[in-house]
Amino acid sequence: MNAHQRAVAGGVVWAAWTAWRVPSFQHGAWAQAMLLFAALVLVPLALELTDDQDEADRAVWWVAWTRVAQLPAALLLAWACGLPAGGVAALAALPWVVVCGMIATAGWLRARHGGWRRSFDRVCGDLAFIFLGVGGTWVFADRAGYRPLGFDEAIVTLTAVHFHFAGLLLPLLAGLTVRAFPESRFATRAAVGVLLGVPAVAAGITAKQLGWGPAFEGAAGCGLALAGSAVAVLHVRLALEANGNANGAMVQRGLFFVAGVALFFGMALAAAYAAPGLSGATMGWLTAPWMRAVHGTINAVGFGLCGLLAWGQARR
Repeated sequence: MNAHQRAVAGGVVWAAWTAWRVPSFQHGAWAQAMLLFAALVLVPLALELTDDQDEADRAVWWVAWTRVAQLPAALLLAWACGLPAGGVAALAALPWVVVCGMIATAGWLRARHGGWRRSFDRVCGDLAFIFLGVGGTWVFADRAGYRPLGFDEAIVTLTAVHFHFAGLLLPLLAGLTVRAFPESRFATRAAVGVLLGVPAVAAGITAKQLGWGPAFEGAAGCGLALAGSAVAVLHVRLALEANGNANGAMVQRGLFFVAGVALFFGMALAAAYAAPGLSGATMGWLTAPWMRAVHGTINAVGFGLCGLLAWGQARR
């Protein structure tokens, strides 16, 4: 099966799982649905955008085996997410944790092989792979029922989701915009902001949990939102500047446009959610369940799926 066939098969499974387990968008199970959407649908598409002719032979081996293991491991993760957290769920999720570790290892081997000689867009892809390895560890913690540092159950799940989207997809697609606009300082700075913002948000949440106050988390969240908004603008620019009026070119331009608009809206919501950590003001309507439903869905489908399909078509 090629990447698109695996993604379609995964999408069918995801739709069935969601209909079975998720009663509403604001239900806590929607976070698990977003995690499974990444594992079943988006990861196989993302792997196809990272072929590197200059990569080390060991990295090629890791990526090849990752493509073989991705769908079976994601199916087992779907089973794990349908079980109560505990030993059985953790065991069922373990293959996906291993796949995330394999992807992270491939990213590390690529970075180590090329070093600073690699172009910056490829460095973005390497770090995106490594960030996914962090997401895998949080998936295991979530399914095992482990709560590091006393984090709430919902935070553990959302951290796993965060590293599958903001950790993998956002740096990967930011790097591709750098490749599309190699002379643009704006694109490079946006990608740098994303690469710094992803771990900064995680560090800010941890600092808040340790009692250091919400200011660091708020600043990191707003910084990542600003960098993500810049990546969104670049996707809209790609839609407007793409050449050709054939059906395929129009579809590609439409996908880029939807991805850019969705990401910009999602980042605006993220900034509004993070800003109270800096100002102390609160927005009663901007609750965690509402963000999970709206921000998460827009980023997953609007940006993640449309963006990967657009870049995949551009690559072909």
